[in-house]
Amino acid sequence: MKTQVPLPLAKYAFDDAATRELWSKSFRLTLVNFLVRAAIWVALLVTAMVGPDRDGGQVVTGLAAFLSMITAFLLIRPARKLQWTLLVARVLKSGPWRTVTAVRRADVKLPSGVAVELLFGDGDGDGDGDGEDAGDPVDGPVGKESRVVAARTWRRRVPWPDEASQKCWVVTSEDPRLPSVLARPGGFDPLTLHRVR
Repeated sequence: MKTQVPLPLAKYAFDDAATRELWSKSFRLTLVNFLVRAAIWVALLVTAMVGPDRDGGQVVTGLAAFLSMITAFLLIRPARKLQWTLLVARVLKSGPWRTVTAVRRADVKLPSGVAVELLFGDGDGDGDGDGEDAGDPVDGPVGKESRVVAARTWRRRVPWPDEASQKCWVVTSEDPRLPSVLARPGGFDPLTLHRVR
């Protein structure tokens, strides 16, 4: 039986050491991946432009030009993940973690992401034990009118583990332009939550 991870009491989710460590590790891996691919792309581009002047130089230059086009497309995935990771950090720096139950809604079809319904049990959505729903995480980007939101990541296909249908952690921002962030207890496998328009 797994032990329940306690909800951090920090004012902002990013102030929690475990959350910050998980985010930092993901950010470093993504940044290194992006920089290595960018360095390869630049090297191929320089080779294609300058190229050797000896015999067979045209073959090397042509091959470098062809490979530089391919590696340019390989930069898209880490660039999208880097942008998404920075967005997650902005949200984590804007509010505290709160508990919520997130249930996947297979009956709701969305153009992008997974339809998720946020359920705040025991009439205490803000996790402060007062039994009130006022000031719930549904205020802000999730929207008071609907608790069904679109869960997304930087990938096209959104992974939805079975564990996510249990108690999760959520962070919302006061800025309505920012999405919310949903994660498994401990801050694992974050997803951004966007309003369903």
